[in-house]
Amino acid sequence: MPVSLASRTGEAMRPERVWRAALGELQLQVSRSTFDTWLRDARLVSCEDGEYIVGVESGFARDWLDARMRTTVERTVAGIVGRTASVSFVVWPREPAKTTGETHLFPEAPVENPAHHSSDPAPGRSFDDFVVGPSSRMAHAAALAVAERIRPGHNPLVLYGDVGLGKTHLLHAIARECARARRSALLVTAEAFTNELVAAIRSRSTETFREKHRSPDVLLVDDIQFFVGKKSSREEFMHTLSALCDDGRQVVLACNQPLSGLAALGPRLCSRLGSGLTVEVSAPDASLRAEILRAKAAALAETIPDDVLAFLSEHAGAHVRALEGALHRLVAHARVLGQPIDIASAADSIGRGESGSHGAAPSDRVIAAVASRFHLTPRELCGKSRSRRVTVPRHLAMQLLREQGDRSLAEIGALLGGRDHSTVRHGCERARAMLSRDEGYRAQAEWLREYLSLAA
Repeated sequence: MPVSLASRTGEAMRPERVWRAALGELQLQVSRSTFDTWLRDARLVSCEDGEYIVGVESGFARDWLDARMRTTVERTVAGIVGRTASVSFVVWPREPAKTTGETHLFPEAPVENPAHHSSDPAPGRSFDDFVVGPSSRMAHAAALAVAERIRPGHNPLVLYGDVGLGKTHLLHAIARECARARRSALLVTAEAFTNELVAAIRSRSTETFREKHRSPDVLLVDDIQFFVGKKSSREEFMHTLSALCDDGRQVVLACNQPLSGLAALGPRLCSRLGSGLTVEVSAPDASLRAEILRAKAAALAETIPDDVLAFLSEHAGAHVRALEGALHRLVAHARVLGQPIDIASAADSIGRGESGSHGAAPSDRVIAAVASRFHLTPRELCGKSRSRRVTVPRHLAMQLLREQGDRSLAEIGALLGGRDHSTVRHGCERARAMLSRDEGYRAQAEWLREYLSLAA
């Protein structure tokens, strides 16, 4: 255990005492309202090799602390123990439910080895509902091959690409097909894997945890970039991956970037991941976006004119979620307000009408949303301040505006306080780098993308 500088005897402090001492110091460092709101009820869940896992009661609290307080908390803990310390925040309810039995991924499908899952599979995520195009054909074919029969040459299968392009859809589709074939499947997120591991370490039930994750025929793990910075989780996942592959069982993984951008996972894990098949899911082109919209409209029992589909496919954004959001708003306005489904109403649904701003998500909406999410004002976000509390969200705003695809770097700079194109380019690069390694920052970005795609 780490040694406390405050200990006269030189004996190591117990992690629980370290955390209580850290809370005492933090109470003096931050305002009372900040401490009462975010830190008072935070509790130490686990500590291993200098990594402190701290539980909070909601995803929002976790994201806020990770984005705004992690450095302060790490510095405080390090000062107490006398060495570098890392702190990770996880959702950990005050009264965690006791799990006495196992939950089937698909209860209606009798399988010999029941699978577990972190959340119920979303409806409409099957191979039949996945619209295939040039940008996703290889990923779809590889996923289907895994679902039909285990293919050692595709092990592990790694799907990567930006958010909202269908990676999670394919994971659910594989799990469904495995259930139909009476092959056990376990579908989890990397965050759920981490939280369960922490619980297992705390309750001394790691063998049960390992049996659960190493027994299914197919293990599917989403968002493996979450393992960055989680040493214990990364090591356990490495052993799990090796055990499954060596036993001829299938592993399918999804992440938001190529393996070359996940060097922080470590050379051993990256090497093992690269030994299988890595496939990119890229953004759909305009024709595929139109097909996706047509399929989504059919699911809503709505007929959309071809010219409207073409307009949305060109202007609603490249991400499937943005397309869905625009379509849902269009259909809702037609049904509730009695508006016709035409080019004009389609333009209104994505903010391109007469009262709208330029782009799928108007610039002022992007700036206002980012500022509010990081507890700033739009004036501060666009101002001259170069403090980290302002530059970090400012870089994210640059990246979100850039993702709209119809603004130049110079235009984005003008929107954010008259900055030049090189400053915007650098800001976008900084944002992408931080998105690749900081789970809290990435969670904020995904929340903002979702909000902006669904905002009326």
